[in-house]
Amino acid sequence: MHTITLQINNSDALKTLQVLENSHAISILENSDWDSPSLSGEPLRLAQFKNWIKDAENTPTVSLTDAKEKWANKRKQLQQIIK
Repeated sequence: MHTITLQINNSDALKTLQVLENSHAISILENSDWDSPSLSGEPLRLAQFKNWIKDAENTPTVSLTDAKEKWANKRKQLQQIIK
């Protein structure tokens, strides 16, 4: 047994696969209508993924030095709360 993932671009090809499934030559494990790369969580449509990338590119950045400094301050605060 082998498992493969296919993107079917033609309805006739899909019908051919369904005929093979009906004759028990193959099993179709899942039908989906999304064209997304593999990500954890809910599937994204390609347009949603592109918007997510665009939003990330427009998000302000923080320098690594600033991030480390902020984390050190927060860590000290948390340690004081825990004690």
